[in-house]
Amino acid sequence: MHAEIWEPIEGICEPCDHIAFSYIPSHAAEIRMTFAATAGGNPRELILRFTQVVVLSGEDEAPGEFVPAPATSSLPKLGRGAHPTWTFPLLKIVDSEPLRNYQLMRPQKIAHFFMVSLDNLVHVIAGAEVDAAWNTSLRGGASA
Repeated sequence: MHAEIWEPIEGICEPCDHIAFSYIPSHAAEIRMTFAATAGGNPRELILRFTQVVVLSGEDEAPGEFVPAPATSSLPKLGRGAHPTWTFPLLKIVDSEPLRNYQLMRPQKIAHFFMVSLDNLVHVIAGAEVDAAWNTSLRGGASA
């Protein structure tokens, strides 16, 4: 198992401050990732929409191994911006045990996504195609 950078949209050059997520029946999820408070830039929110969701799991920032993930030291880094050595906030986990197990039962193409923030972590195993868009209408230092 290893993690790879996942860039479903351009413009990810800073750590994520917080992740909010919700399950939408039937088998969909929406993830909202807030950026910029740490980097001191303009607040932005990345909205990710997943379909064919089979796992949606959140946990505190320190991995609790509820859903296995690669070792923190092995996670890909930003490599740019004000915090180049910090973990890239959007990752795909390749060859995870949960992904292999669900692939045995699902004929469609699914992937294991791993979102990382300074507050929390979110795992999603879902359809490989994800809708991603920036919500740039945020003002001030916080998101809704």
